[in-house]
Amino acid sequence: MPSSNRHRYVAALSTGLAAWLWASAANAAFLVAQTRTDPIVFGGATYFVDFNGSAAGGTQFQFTTSQANTRIVILFNAECAVEGDESKYVDIDILVDPAGSALETAVAPSNGDNALCSGNGTSTATPSDFTLDGWVSAATIATINLPVAGTHKVRVQVNGGAAGVARFDDMSLIVMR
Repeated sequence: MPSSNRHRYVAALSTGLAAWLWASAANAAFLVAQTRTDPIVFGGATYFVDFNGSAAGGTQFQFTTSQANTRIVILFNAECAVEGDESKYVDIDILVDPAGSALETAVAPSNGDNALCSGNGTSTATPSDFTLDGWVSAATIATINLPVAGTHKVRVQVNGGAAGVARFDDMSLIVMR
């Protein structure tokens, strides 16, 4: 292929790829976008992540879909550290309550032993000093097909039964279709 044809081919391919990426991004819609930069300390129990800190109402969020069988993507990420050895960990469940349902469901892959972070055995921290060792930035991405249109609810549950002390910081929750 002559050089000028190759350049035209690459330019056409690049233009097509850019148009496809632009169209894909234009079809995505953010339904929930929440962040929290204040730390939360969990002490070995089950908690719902509260994105409002001391203000009420920040554990569960609503979003609406206008068509049945809408696939959504849910992203939760946080900086996370656990005190203790490698056997200590926290896992999370992303819980969705679909419109018209009375049943909250843990969305795959977060519907099981979805460890977000674990200890590494070098921490000497106490719950109050926030110097836990082994910090990681971790994320879970879940998808669900919502069978009906309407107003749905989402929240994040931390299961710390296998952990001593865990700390989350700089968290975000994003729901998009």
